[in-house]
Amino acid sequence: MGMFKIEENFRHNKEKYGGYSGEIFSLVPPGTRVLDVGCSTGTLARILVENKRCRVVGIDIDENSLKEASRHCDKVFRCDLDDLAKFNTILAGELFDAVALGDVLEHLKCPGVFLYTLRRYLENDGIVIASIPNAAFISLRIKFLCGDFSYDKEGGLMDEDHLRFFSFKTAKLLFEEVGYRVKKLYGVSIVRKRFWFLKPLAKVFPSLFALHIIIVAQK
Repeated sequence: MGMFKIEENFRHNKEKYGGYSGEIFSLVPPGTRVLDVGCSTGTLARILVENKRCRVVGIDIDENSLKEASRHCDKVFRCDLDDLAKFNTILAGELFDAVALGDVLEHLKCPGVFLYTLRRYLENDGIVIASIPNAAFISLRIKFLCGDFSYDKEGGLMDEDHLRFFSFKTAKLLFEEVGYRVKKLYGVSIVRKRFWFLKPLAKVFPSLFALHIIIVAQK
């Protein structure tokens, strides 16, 4: 199996993207109306509904995943997020208290344009909660220093579907340059037990040891 795709399909989306970010879940205010962008099979929607009494609208590109997500969401929409004309059509008239972007922005051709467009669907005090892979993680720095820019078909920091790469500095700039106020910015490393040491290191040296950047930004 080669490094690069030879066809576009979403058969493995459920396995790769069917989870959810516990950080995003913890940051969504209870009882709010939430837009879950890249909702996959609706795992985040389910726990938001069950534990925080949220009302969730889901968007994803994978039709099969949306069939499962529809069991937990008030509405689901199929959309390629790079097609902003369709995105605006399906969300016309909608307003949300919070938007969840769990490992989504790095997959987009123009994440800044998408975030700017998203502003019109936020309530005046609405927030965007995003999780973004940290491209400055220490293992990637070493990998790139050695001249290795290979992608990973199984997901992770170098997922073959990633089009954009962010550090803490550029992730913050991404939101600020399109008019958001960044309220929280921190790093997390949710890893297997044998890599337990990354969790405290991520708090002390986030740019080096945090696998993900968490951002809460307000309109």
